[in-house]
Amino acid sequence: MSTVRWGILGPGTIAREFFRSAAACASGAVVAVASRSPDHERLGRAFPGARVFDDYEELLADPGIDAIYIATPHPFHARWAIAAAAQGKHVLSEKPMAMNGAEARAMVAAARANDTFLAEAYMYRHHPLTTFLLDLVRGGTIGDVVLIKSSFGFAHPTGGADHRLFAKDLGGGAILDVGGYPVTMACLIAGYREADRAVQPVSLSAEGLIGPTGVDEVSSALLRFANGIVAQVSCSIALVQDNVLSIIGTRGRLEVDDFWFGTGVTGGTKIVRHVANDGTVEELPLTEPRDLYSFQFDACNAAITAGRRELSYPQLDLASSIATADILDQWLAAVHGTAAT
Repeated sequence: MSTVRWGILGPGTIAREFFRSAAACASGAVVAVASRSPDHERLGRAFPGARVFDDYEELLADPGIDAIYIATPHPFHARWAIAAAAQGKHVLSEKPMAMNGAEARAMVAAARANDTFLAEAYMYRHHPLTTFLLDLVRGGTIGDVVLIKSSFGFAHPTGGADHRLFAKDLGGGAILDVGGYPVTMACLIAGYREADRAVQPVSLSAEGLIGPTGVDEVSSALLRFANGIVAQVSCSIALVQDNVLSIIGTRGRLEVDDFWFGTGVTGGTKIVRHVANDGTVEELPLTEPRDLYSFQFDACNAAITAGRRELSYPQLDLASSIATADILDQWLAAVHGTAAT
């Protein structure tokens, strides 16, 4: 398989970003898109050159498609990933991979039973900025890491129940939608001394604000790792946050603004600030002209072409995706006061 042929389930905003970035990559191509409410003319404009399917099952059964990108609302990720695996299709699922740890395990079991690739779409994990930052930490730039502070928060302009972010039955809320970003990065950095693996927290405490539709609109959590590192993470869909990633060590700190978007959606330059304990600030630029989402697309295609069934460190492997789902379960339970379902 020299070029991986992709189909998209769910033609929303993120799917269009996926399609746009894939068009610039030689490793694969998006050849089809399916929608439960198809408008062929509109979808033809949004996904030029892709075949439009009116039915998800029909797309999954098509022998001319090798892999599926699942961009449906959160509660449907597990259903369609399992169905895709049963058809022998490889899968990249938008985050969160599943609504909970049980679903994540079922998705992994289905992929393994059918010998298919499965991955969770945290695009930042593939961008060179992540490796650049990890190398700085490993190189002792800030001494021993003690504290990680990370946020991903925005205020959705509608703020109403008519949007999926505020709809409980569609997996709405900040924790499921963007809480996984600071969590997965904290686990990666906390394991900087480990042999090519992220680590998981040994304890979690959290607080949050529940909105009128019953979803968590703003929340913060404290994660403690066995090696003594502590992470403060926060997320929101109804509050604009600074979205700065800060890694604080015994000799200083590293700070990155809007870390989740690399050097920009369509490329650019990002500054990593190295602030020493004496207040000296050194700006470390990283320039990358490539599209943010293209690295993720190429990484998945490389794994599929090589016959691998998951991504590898420092990308997000399946054990890390399951662990992330379990952490989000704990965070949800702490904020909502009940066992997450």
